[in-house]
Amino acid sequence: MFRILILSLLLGVPLSVAHAEEHLTLCHEDRDSYPWVLREGGGLNPELLAQVAEVLQLRLQLVAVPWKRCLAGLQNGQYDGAFAASFKAERLAMGRYPTTAEGDVDARKRMHMSLYALYRRRGDGLDWNGQRLLGLQDRIGSLSGFSIVDFLHQQGAEVDETSRDPLELLHMLRVGRVQGVALQAPRADQLLSQHADLAAAVEKIALPLEQKPYFLMLSHALVVERPVLAAALWSEIERQRDSARYQMREMEFFRQR
Repeated sequence: MFRILILSLLLGVPLSVAHAEEHLTLCHEDRDSYPWVLREGGGLNPELLAQVAEVLQLRLQLVAVPWKRCLAGLQNGQYDGAFAASFKAERLAMGRYPTTAEGDVDARKRMHMSLYALYRRRGDGLDWNGQRLLGLQDRIGSLSGFSIVDFLHQQGAEVDETSRDPLELLHMLRVGRVQGVALQAPRADQLLSQHADLAAAVEKIALPLEQKPYFLMLSHALVVERPVLAAALWSEIERQRDSARYQMREMEFFRQR
């Protein structure tokens, strides 16, 4: 069942775009991605979007669905936007990223930066030296449909994508079903802090696999038909992300972990 969160933020703020009281439907993955999106509601991404909606006088409907379905819905026009998506060239067929005047993806308009880390069983020879995987003898587990899977394939790894649950992946690692797992570090670190059995058996390799920006992607139709609104959304994301109000919330989230 879809989890729908309605953000009604019509607070009389001066209009910044030509289309007042726009209603937009945005999708995101239906799994915890701490601290960015939380299954029980909230997270830094929805809070950032709420600030954006407040300034632009938007009404946002946030829909939680499996990530592949979210991107498919963006492509077929079911959703006006999808968050938070890292850049993959094949996703350009599904929707639009914010771009610079030269046509490059504009990292300044990101929702957040996040890094992927590699986790192994304590004492295992698997390692990452910043350029290549060392001691690779078995599969690496990761979440299906995520950009890190392509990165792992490029490193010559066979990837197990059978689970959509980071906690299940860490348990698979603990019992030896995979040699390592590649996960977004904030979420994996949070899970290890909550599960003593996993923390005793699993460790994070110090060097991150990848660090990259994550964006609100918008549908082709929205960008073509309402370019002023699209530009305002991406610009306001940058402004609100750097605002003192949001920076304070981000610090509070990371203190709570």
